[in-house]
Amino acid sequence: MFDTRLALAAAFLCIAMPAAAETLTINGSVPAGANVNDVLRLSVERFEGEDGAAFAQQLEAELARAQFDGRRWYRIVAPESGAPADGLVTGTTRAGVEEVPVTEKRKRCVEDDPADKKKCLKEVKVDIRCRLRTVSVATTVRLVALADGSVRYTRPLNARDQQTYCPDRAASQSVDDYITAAQRDHVRAVRNDLAPRDYSLDVRVDESTKGLAKPAQAAFRSAIRLTKTDQAGACAAWTALTRDAEPTTALAFNLGLCAEMQGNFDAAIDWYGEAQRQGARGGAIAEGLARIEGNRRALADWETRKRLIGLD
Repeated sequence: MFDTRLALAAAFLCIAMPAAAETLTINGSVPAGANVNDVLRLSVERFEGEDGAAFAQQLEAELARAQFDGRRWYRIVAPESGAPADGLVTGTTRAGVEEVPVTEKRKRCVEDDPADKKKCLKEVKVDIRCRLRTVSVATTVRLVALADGSVRYTRPLNARDQQTYCPDRAASQSVDDYITAAQRDHVRAVRNDLAPRDYSLDVRVDESTKGLAKPAQAAFRSAIRLTKTDQAGACAAWTALTRDAEPTTALAFNLGLCAEMQGNFDAAIDWYGEAQRQGARGGAIAEGLARIEGNRRALADWETRKRLIGLD
């Protein structure tokens, strides 16, 4: 069983390629990390802490914008309205700042060059007084299903930043700016846990012609170049090659990408499996399989949700 969330995170970090790279565009969805299929109406209470009201408003706005298949994932209910809700989000967000004195070494000129004031004949190291500043932001979030009181989601989030500033060097970021950015990151992390999200990735194709006969190599390279202007045409060209030749590792992998791009997940799994049997190395196949598993889960969650809201 693949760890979908970790594998997808790796895919987002590793798949970025130069603009000139030959790629296929994979569109898909990452499912919500929490069990929220039956939570249709959601209420976000004010969080505890000095910035709790602003944090709750940001989170509420992010969850209100969450969509799947062009439809909103949640109906947001104001907690003060008294309207019925299926789930309640509560939590805390707090920030702290600590400063301690520290020293750093600096060079100081104690003897100038009489012939050139810009030059120094003798330098010594001296201590200067600085301050080490530590800013921490801690957020905890919990979602409770009101029908049975079960806790469906809980997560602690922490951020920490240390900077040393001196008379000759200012801190690169203010305390307020760091806290604002950290809390914004926490809002996005919770939103991604509580609702599915779409992605679009440009995944690099395998350009190896190893194992192909010369005429097939030329056709294979032509399909590689075609990915820049006609991805469907490139996939058709690779498919045509399988009529006269056994698929190589690269051909099987590329056809797996094509099938995944077209939403034919069963075929994509078969082609990725063929590439593995041919000896494919690296993490590209594992990333592809994780994307497919995530897509299938997101689609299954949506089917469950559609039945609950009466779309079927």
